[in-house]
Amino acid sequence: MLKPIKLLLILLTIYSISSAQNGIVKSYYPDGSVQSEISYVNDILDGSAIWYYPNGQLKSEKNFDKGVLNGWVKEYYETGLLKEEYFVKNGMKSGTNRVFYENGTLKTLSNYSSGIQTQLQLFDYDPNYHPVAADTSKINPPQNKIKRSRNNYQCNVGICPEPVGGMKSIQDNLVYPEHALRYGLEGTVSLITKISSEGKVVNIEIARGMGFGCSEAAQEAVKKTKFLPGENNGVPVESEVTLNIEFKIFENKSFPESKEK
Repeated sequence: MLKPIKLLLILLTIYSISSAQNGIVKSYYPDGSVQSEISYVNDILDGSAIWYYPNGQLKSEKNFDKGVLNGWVKEYYETGLLKEEYFVKNGMKSGTNRVFYENGTLKTLSNYSSGIQTQLQLFDYDPNYHPVAADTSKINPPQNKIKRSRNNYQCNVGICPEPVGGMKSIQDNLVYPEHALRYGLEGTVSLITKISSEGKVVNIEIARGMGFGCSEAAQEAVKKTKFLPGENNGVPVESEVTLNIEFKIFENKSFPESKEK
């Protein structure tokens, strides 16, 4: 038979486990709008942690691994423009740290190694959206000049390469083969496309093709498209991305004139 003190300890343990926070825990502003969405496992921060402004705009986003900050940290202005971004490894800053002015231009660019700042570069404020570097001629364009879409691509790097203008830009370059149109052929061609760190198409492999010249037409459309390069830890790198090119005959698509006499 258990002694009272041991029984009390067991009951307290069971209660603490059963009452622990698990899953996504939300907090709210007085008006009922969501203030934060934070992931817990047994009362320990684990997973994504997101905060919002009262107007619903994203304020900051972080990621935790068993209570330790890990991954990208991003802070935003209430306007939606990025305020600061940096990478954290095991609770310490690592790699590039970017801070932006409220108009979206770069304010500071620094580098960290195991939590210690090793480099710092300052940029003057420019109301005309052209950052001015104090000691460099090569700087990234303002963040509001190039925006990535919210499409989910499959790739082999942290941030996937993507066509400038999204998949629509590829579809706009797509020429529907005449025989595919006449036979009413529809479907999807999947291409594994290698993109250089400069955003150029290096190689294209057909993962899933179609007949009547559709595979070749999809390849040509991709070759004509400009890309944003893939990134790892904020650095552009060569990468591969899977692109699904859709062939669909819309009501407003007319058949080409027959070449046969």
